[in-house]
Order: sequence, then C-alpha cells, then structure tokens
Amino acid sequence: MGDAGLADGQAPGPALSDALFRRCMGLVVTLDIESLGDLVLSTLAQATGAQGAVLWVAGEKGTMRLAAHRGLVEPHALPAELDPADPGLAQGLRSGTPFCVPGWPEGEAIHVPLLVGDEVTGLALLLRRTAGRFDAPEQAAAATVGTFAAVALANARRFQAAERRALLDPETGTYNLPYFVDHADKECHKARRYGRQFSTGLISVDNLDRARREAPRELFRAGTRALVAAIGRAAREADVLARADEGEFLLLLPETDHFGARTFLRRAAEEISGDTTVQALERIVPLLLSMGIATYPRDGEDPEALAGRCRARVEEQRGSLVRRLHLGDLPRGAFWELADLLLSDGARFPESSPSARRHADPALFEAVQREAARELGRDRWARGVIYLGSSAVAGAAPLLAGLPRGQGASRSGDDPARVFVLGPRSSGDPARHRLVSRVHVEGDARIANHEFLLFLGESAAYAFLQRTGGALFHTSDAPLVDLLVAKLQCNYDLQPV
Repeated sequence: MGDAGLADGQAPGPALSDALFRRCMGLVVTLDIESLGDLVLSTLAQATGAQGAVLWVAGEKGTMRLAAHRGLVEPHALPAELDPADPGLAQGLRSGTPFCVPGWPEGEAIHVPLLVGDEVTGLALLLRRTAGRFDAPEQAAAATVGTFAAVALANARRFQAAERRALLDPETGTYNLPYFVDHADKECHKARRYGRQFSTGLISVDNLDRARREAPRELFRAGTRALVAAIGRAAREADVLARADEGEFLLLLPETDHFGARTFLRRAAEEISGDTTVQALERIVPLLLSMGIATYPRDGEDPEALAGRCRARVEEQRGSLVRRLHLGDLPRGAFWELADLLLSDGARFPESSPSARRHADPALFEAVQREAARELGRDRWARGVIYLGSSAVAGAAPLLAGLPRGQGASRSGDDPARVFVLGPRSSGDPARHRLVSRVHVEGDARIANHEFLLFLGESAAYAFLQRTGGALFHTSDAPLVDLLVAKLQCNYDLQPV
C-alpha cells in the first residue's frame, strides 16, 4: 500500500527544524488513527505555540468526527461532528490554508484544513498561542505540518479500511468479536482520557435455531443478512456492529449517551420490521428480538462490565410484559390502545411482574408526581424525561412544585432532564420553568378521561396510568415504560429526547 503522498504542486511550506521535521515524518508512518490524532495535535502545538488544539477527522459518510483534543479547551463544549458543507467552514476548507475562527479575536484561534488534493481528511483548531497571536509565520508552520498530517490521516484510513475487511465475519459481513473487543478497549481508554460517554448494545435473535429449522435455507440466509443490513442502516459511520455468537450481535456507539442508545435501538427495530426480506422470513417464523444497552461510565467502566449490563437488560426484556403480551406488535402510534389494554381486566400479569392494577386513586397520582420530581433532582448529571397528561394544568401541580429550581448542569451545557405536560390550553398555565414544555392537546377526549405520568431515566423507569373513576395501572417494567414513551411520542408527534 503506497503512501497518499503530497498533492501535485503542493509544496511542503517553510523549512522546519530537524526535530520538527522528524516529528512530521513520524506522522506519516503512524497508522493507528487514535495515536495519530494525539500526535498531530502535539506536533501542531509545537510548531505554532498553541495552548489548545482540537482535531476532527473526516469519515466515509461526509461528516468530520471529533477525534482528539489537548491543552486549554473545553471538552464538553466541542461538537462531536462537523459538516464540511457548513457555510462557516466550506470556503476555508476549500482554500487549503489556515483561516480565522468566527467569533474569536483576530489571531487568537485558527482552523487548519487537512487536505490531500481536493480530499478533506480532517480539520484542526488551534487556540491561544503562548506568545501573542497566530500571525503569518505560525500559520505557515501550521500549514506545513497540516500537509504531513493530511497525508498521514489518508494513509491511516486506508490501512484501517483494509484491516477491517480482514476482520469481517464472512456470513453476516459484521466485524468479528476480537475486533470489537479491541475497539471497545480503545473507546474506554479514550472516554477515560477525554471525559466522554459511549454506549454498547446487544441484539439477540432468541429463536434463531427455530427459524433455521423451519424456514427454507435460502430464505433463512437472506433473512439473517437482511436483518444485519437493517441494523447497519440505523448505524452511523463511527458505530461498530459485530457478531458475538450465533444470533447475537454487539454494538459500539461512540459519543452516545443512554438516551441516544435507546433511540438507536428503536431505529434499528423499525428498520428490521420494515425490511421486506425479514418480513418474508417472519411469515414463516416471527423473530423474537431482545435488545439491551449499557452506557460508560454509569453502567460500567470496562467492556466486560458493560457487556454484562447489556445481558442483564436483555434478560429484563425477555421477562417484560412487552414480550409476554406481544405488545410490540401494536402500531407505532397506538399509545391509547396500549393504555386501554393495560387498564383492562383482560391483561393478566404474573405474580413476579413489576406491574399492578387497582382502582383509580387521585392521592397516589399526586404522590407519584412528587416522587418523580425528587428523582430528577437526585443526580444532576443524569438525563431523564417525564411526560405527564392531565385534563387540567392543576392536575400537574405536585410535579411542577417539586421540580428543581437551580441552574442546569449537564455535561453538554443543556439541562439533562426534560418535562412535558400534555393537556388543553388553559388560562391557568404555570409560570415558565426551564425544564417544562407545555404540549397543548385540544379536544382529545382520551386525555380528558385519563391521567398519566411516564418517567424514563438512565437507571430507573416508571409508568402510571389511570382512567377517571376506573382502573389504575402502574409499573417499573423498563421495556414497557420505554414502549409507552415511544408510542406516546408517535401519537402526539413529539421528538425523541
């Protein structure tokens, strides 16, 4: 495999010191992307005197993902991805020369495009030079180092692509388990170093053996390949899908928190159920899918612990009412159909189920609201979402009164918790609260005759449904709560949180 080399007519720039030239040559022979990112930034910092540096690396799908940072930067404020077509970047990237960063004083921050010919391989950001500004000499040095860095990144990507092809499972086209474990170890190291989150997932086809026995051989093989392809369509370029065992697939989702991983699993399930080849297989044997997720560092700080948490959540899903009552077969927006089923006497719950039905109790609804508000305040870092439905805003008073009043403190700078109150518009709508969004639902008799609260957090889940003067249902069955939230969002066109 030959080096990408310098583009035709692309001069290496001003002369470098011997030490810096050796470091630049070291970039070109480094084939590990993670190591290369750190080395690129340290070399740029040495050449320019930058006190802070950030690197985004281009991927196959067009975006540039955050790869490394060092020095005086605010990691949590850095975007995980950049779009090269963004108007604020496109012209500067095409120029191939360092350019000033909008919003910064002249000379205090520069972007350094990394190009090989017309191909963008990455973008560096340099901040706060130790002695003055980034003037012409520093920008020229950055451009020279950037030329070597661009070639190095192009070579490393080619090597990585070749390495991945050698580590693919021949039957499904996914990565094999050794590659996944190695990648997960690197992601743990990166997350510890940079204070990031990532998630892992496990998708299991629980009745794959039955499908193999009962379906025609070619349809079984085509169906399993189509299932894997459907999961891949839900994935991003940086995500890793690997085959763990017969009928088990592992996922690595970089820069993804607990709620992002939940959203991914929903997308994957929708892609699988909508695939025509999978549908043909399911006409013979309906597939039983179990899915579990775990997020670093809340659920574990090494791949083994995260995998164990994924398996625990898969077992939780297998025992859930979602599986026992085939609730996943309901249409996407069938929130009220699901609610009616749970509130009716026809649905029987095993004694071991974390679900119960009783007569409506307004006092319990108030107590549940107060406890949900307290839960949001217990961990200022944890993300959580509450959906509350009531025929009058006064019905949500206990929740609104108990919400935390301090400033938001999430890692991203946004409030980690969100509260949505659904119901008709009222002159008594509450004063604005930073956590609360009102969703006005007019003329909906179902909300007029019901009250509900759905709480979904990173480590807890709870649902409360009651029909006025009738039955009450509540549960801590996490897969069921997640299903209720998903169907409510579809029913009222609410964006996933």
